[in-house]
Amino acid sequence: MSSSAIKAIFTKTFVAISLINMLGLAGYYAIFVVSTQFLSEVFHASTAVAGLATGIIVIGCLVGRFFTGSIVHSAGYRRVLFCGVVLYLLTNAAYFFADTLALIFLVRFVSGVAVGIVGTVTGTIVAVVVPSQFHGRGIAYFSMSTALALCFGPFIGIALVDTLGYEGIFAIGTAMACVNLLLVPFVKVTAQRRLDHHKLSLADFIEPKLIPFSLLVCVVCLAWGNIQAFMAAYARTFDVVAAASSFFLVYAIAILLSRPFSGKIYDAHGAPIILYPSLILLTASLALLWGVHEGWSVLLAGALAGLGFGNFQSVAQVSAISMVSRERYAQATSTFYIFFDLGLGVAPYLAGYVAPHVGYDGIYGLNAIVVMLCIVWYAVLHMRGVLSKRPSLGQAVDFSKRD
Repeated sequence: MSSSAIKAIFTKTFVAISLINMLGLAGYYAIFVVSTQFLSEVFHASTAVAGLATGIIVIGCLVGRFFTGSIVHSAGYRRVLFCGVVLYLLTNAAYFFADTLALIFLVRFVSGVAVGIVGTVTGTIVAVVVPSQFHGRGIAYFSMSTALALCFGPFIGIALVDTLGYEGIFAIGTAMACVNLLLVPFVKVTAQRRLDHHKLSLADFIEPKLIPFSLLVCVVCLAWGNIQAFMAAYARTFDVVAAASSFFLVYAIAILLSRPFSGKIYDAHGAPIILYPSLILLTASLALLWGVHEGWSVLLAGALAGLGFGNFQSVAQVSAISMVSRERYAQATSTFYIFFDLGLGVAPYLAGYVAPHVGYDGIYGLNAIVVMLCIVWYAVLHMRGVLSKRPSLGQAVDFSKRD
């Protein structure tokens, strides 16, 4: 990468929001992976109730993302980010005082709202502070913070819960949220703040023109959601626990090694040259999990998933942003992640009805077929011009007012 690109991307604000995203998600995943066990052991909740309480955070996240897109311009990027970080800090601390299932449900829901707010506003800020000609690389580097969180968050929860207990995991999540609060002052965003008071419509919350593409993203996310949800059960069924425990580590490594290159390729050649291979690689990963039940195949599937879904996520996000004007970045980011999270959240519920009939490997086989169909779906959207072209490399970005 040239020195001009490095200087343009790695500003103090970029580094600050990347750290905020990574620490926030790491704390989120650390608590998420122990939540079902925590509810079962401490509150003696049934599996169904524990699963619902664990998954309700996804509903809160959708709510947070939906409303953030409409308020970020009028309230200001840093103000919304500050409110989201404070709310997330308070909900993490609230675990120490939640002594009933009803309070746990409330804490989980509000925590999801906070995660949705922070995720949407940081994703929007990236699009604002990184010059348009470096959007591919900038968002690819930013999304690596998510990959690191996905790697270290579950590790913290699983590896340390027996030593520190549940309160220790909650303390780690709270400490990470405190660090994020200290990072907020380093976020400096220049933006045109809109103070118009027009009648609210659906377009104030989401970007309607992104719905066809976002539906595609939602369906692709079903596949990754099922990999996340059933990998542990798959590993026990086919006696590949050792390899499966390293699946997400291999996935994260593949992302870290490939995203800088995929972002650069996107900036030079556009989205299709990345999205088509990404979907093919994700299909291959699912096919391996379906057809081969060996340790080496699980690790290879992890690498293919990192190259496939890992790059699909970042390039699909920047591709969505490229379809709208700068003033609609917040709504575009909100729309993209609403459908993204919806796919991840719905996946295990839908697959749960099918798994008893086809097995866990059969779930992955069916998802491989679905992703193959998504390749055709993307081609149709592209040929019909539903997906706008990537912004030109010379597109100017006008910054007029400090937030």
